[in-house]
Amino acid sequence: GQARSVGALLDGVLQDLGIADRVRDAQALLAWEEIAGPRLAERARAIRVHRGKLELAVPSGVWRTHLSFSKRQLLERLNARLGRTVVKDLVFVNPSAAGGRVGRKRKR
Repeated sequence: GQARSVGALLDGVLQDLGIADRVRDAQALLAWEEIAGPRLAERARAIRVHRGKLELAVPSGVWRTHLSFSKRQLLERLNARLGRTVVKDLVFVNPSAAGGRVGRKRKR
């Protein structure tokens, strides 16, 4: 038989279990913190990925504007980090509109 990479085997198992999309979405949330860096990740907190859109809680209109101008580059870096196109758009929401979906800051 032909050798398959561990990643390909894992992808197949996740597909079989029906959780591949949820795992990719969780990876995107973690990757956001990495590609954004601590300063930006603090001001634009990843909430969830829904239908290819990463929702970010951004309390400041100034930061929402800044992120809008940087959206293409951020998407490219995020998907490059993930190794495939998982996130097709970034959606900026006011934290109060996000309700209970905004995660707490993780302690390291």
